[in-house]
Amino acid sequence: HNNNNNNNNSSNSSEEQDGIPTEIVQQYGISTTQTICRGMDFIEFFVHVTKEDAGTTAEKIARFYDFFFDATTSVVNDGKSDIAIIAFGKIDDFGRAEQSMLFREVVVDDPQCHQAVHSDDLGTGHHIAIYVGNCEEDYKVAASNCVDGGLLWVNPQFEDKVLDVDSAMECKQF
Repeated sequence: HNNNNNNNNSSNSSEEQDGIPTEIVQQYGISTTQTICRGMDFIEFFVHVTKEDAGTTAEKIARFYDFFFDATTSVVNDGKSDIAIIAFGKIDDFGRAEQSMLFREVVVDDPQCHQAVHSDDLGTGHHIAIYVGNCEEDYKVAASNCVDGGLLWVNPQFEDKVLDVDSAMECKQF
């Protein structure tokens, strides 16, 4: 009999902490005093680039987020590729942000042939939410930057149409 059977549906208190399986608590560091609805700390995108563009694309991505969102950005090289690190939300004493987006350059022969999701009328398939600024004015500036840059697009499936700063402020999204 295998005692590590994942199909065991019993709720033995020695296997759970406040309803969270012990292995999840240990693997992801979720304490019983924190909510399990914390969101993701980071998301990493693989950016396909040509050999000629390697080493420049991550820097361009960092400048984009710095300009439009006033995000804290950095570009690092892990010995394999350049990675743009875009930080959002509060930054702790160790320099770690509440949320980060990582954009890792991956050299390919033809970046167009390696797209995992092709653009269409519904966008790229990504839908994420990020913290913007530390106050309402920061949010308003970021929304204004995106409106001025022509970056806003509304998924036709959604009823709320946020295409200007006033509606972004009212709906708390853009």
